[in-house]
This record gives sequence, structure tokens and C-alpha cells, in this order.
Amino acid sequence: MTKKIRIAIIGCNNMGQKHLKVLREKFSEQVEIVGILNSTPESSKRRAEELNLPYFKNIDDINPQNVDAVIISTPGNTHSEIGAIFLSKGLPCLIEKPMATTLQGCKKLIEASTKGKSIILTGHTENYNPAVECLKKELESPIVQIEGIRTSKNASNKTNISAIQELMIHDLAIVYSLLGDDLKKIKTSKRQDLSWENHAIAELEYKNGAKVKLEALRENRDVERYMNITDKSGNKFHIDFMSKSLYKNGQILTEGGNPLQKELENFLNCIRKKETPKVNAQEATNILKLCLKLEQNTGIFQQMHACEVVTR
Repeated sequence: MTKKIRIAIIGCNNMGQKHLKVLREKFSEQVEIVGILNSTPESSKRRAEELNLPYFKNIDDINPQNVDAVIISTPGNTHSEIGAIFLSKGLPCLIEKPMATTLQGCKKLIEASTKGKSIILTGHTENYNPAVECLKKELESPIVQIEGIRTSKNASNKTNISAIQELMIHDLAIVYSLLGDDLKKIKTSKRQDLSWENHAIAELEYKNGAKVKLEALRENRDVERYMNITDKSGNKFHIDFMSKSLYKNGQILTEGGNPLQKELENFLNCIRKKETPKVNAQEATNILKLCLKLEQNTGIFQQMHACEVVTR
């Protein structure tokens, strides 16, 4: 029998618990959860008791002698500091999106990964969505247009993170995987009655002529999460992220699936050196660059309805 991979989960709250649930349900024969670590020993102990798991008292207790890999699902602004500690020790890390919140943070993680000869897989889970994977196989010619919206009901949940980096980043990661970063023009706007934390519209024009319009919204309304894609041959694709469905010219091609399970399977296979990360550190850095380009004026001109930036 293959030896189980020993995993520690750092930040076992929202996404951390989702990782734990899938690991327990789908990979129990391959994985041992050796412990969790939250922001304080008291929080770690309390959550560990709730989940019937061991816990670590501090970050220095986690090392290659007792752990084979780490899942980091703490707030984004802590990812670079925490991830660098484990990566430099040679521990593979699955780091939730965004990989870091600054380009310097991304650089720090990549340098630590190089030093420790360890892998980084970034949790852009929608890139593992069966509908997205099917779309890439079905496209018959270059993309000419993408439109999408992603909403959340958590309008009162103040994160101090823009809607771009909190919500839209999922769709930007897909757009990046389809169109790269050869941009001609970017325009960012929002509703005047909402903050950048709760709303953003991004319009991207690529040098090959492709146009993209994405919206991210926190508001107390029914959740919408979809993307429409048109290729040069006139095919029209529709992705429903809620049902994980892909339609091509009105005909359903695929439905259902578990993107997080596929992401974790990729991570486990990377640890075993059977695969490479689907979203590697450099791609995650480029996705963050795109977010930062869109955000670069939003924090300064809070009262402006729209700001336009032409990329060089």
C-alpha cells in the first residue's frame, strides 16, 4: 500500500474546511490530516476539537519530519509570509487564491520555492471546473468576445479587499488561461452607489481584437455566476458556474463535477511528481498583475465612476 501523504491545513475555517471535507470524502486512503493551525492556539484547539483533528500550537512545529505538504487558506495578505516558511523547508504548498496580494509577495514565494526545491500550486479552483476544461477543447477558432458576471450575497461582509481581487479574480484566471496578457486597453468602473469592495466592472481589449467585459458584485440578491464566450467561427458558449455546465450554441456539453476535488488530485499528483501544477506560480503572479492593473486607480479615486488605463 502506498504511504499516505501527511498534510497540514493552515487556516481551517471557510476554504480550509472545504479542503478538509473533500480530502476526507475522496482521498482518505491517500491522505492523513496530521493537524491544523489557526491564528491562535486557542482557535486551533477549538476548531480541532470540533473537527476531531490534531492541531499544532505554532508554525515552527510544522516541518518535513512530521508533514509532507501544506494547504494554506489564510487571508490573502498572509500568504507570502506563511508560504515562504514552508516552501523554504522543502514542503509543497497549495496556496489559496490569490497566491499573494503583492508582486513582491509572489516573488518571495517563488524564491522560497526555488530555495527549498518545492512546488507551489495556486488554488484558482474554477480553472479545474469541468465546464472550463471542456470549453478549451471545444473552441474551434480564436475568441472574439467574453462577457461574465460573478455575484455574492455577502454585501455586509467587509473584507477590505476589492471585488476585483475577491470575486473577479476567478474569472480573470480563466480569461488569462484563454487569452494571456497581450492587452491593448483596460477600463475599470463601478456603480456610484457602491464601493470598490462591493462592485467592479472590467473591460479589457486585447491586441488581437478580443474584447472582455466582467462584472463582480456583492449585493443582497440571487447569486449569478456565468460566462458567455463567442469564437471567430460564430460559436456561442455559455458556462453556468453554479451547475458547472457548458453549453455550445444552446446544446449542453457537460454538467456537474467537483473542481476542488480535481484541484486536490492535481496537488497530490504533484507531490508524487506525477503531474505539474495546473496553475503554477508564474501564472498566478500574472493573474495578480492583471488584478493590480485593474485596481491601480480604484483605491485612489473612490468617488470616480470610471477610470481608464492604457497599457504599454
